[in-house]
Amino acid sequence: MTPEVIFGVVVALMIVAGLLSGLLPKARPKEKYFRCARCNSLSQHTARTINAWRSDKAKFYCVSCHAIWLTSHPSPEQHQALRPLAAQRSGCLGVMLLAAAVPASCALWWLYA
Repeated sequence: MTPEVIFGVVVALMIVAGLLSGLLPKARPKEKYFRCARCNSLSQHTARTINAWRSDKAKFYCVSCHAIWLTSHPSPEQHQALRPLAAQRSGCLGVMLLAAAVPASCALWWLYA
């Protein structure tokens, strides 16, 4: 098999795997309810708590306790506005270098293979 065919098959398999992973159902907690870690009330899971469960969090908070927490903590936009200008850079240079390095390394591999 030529390198072009192998590369095409690998790319096609990656695309198919990505599409299939998006179609699979996502994991959900077995329990429908949880105890709030702050007020100890019994609450039903929401999309926010399910995402926290998927992230392996151990403590879950009801909607009202979460709202209290949100009011006592600044949002990321407010927090970013307080940072100095030099610290607000997004870091795109690394991504651009990576995006340029991948085709360059493939071209070098193609020339010397």
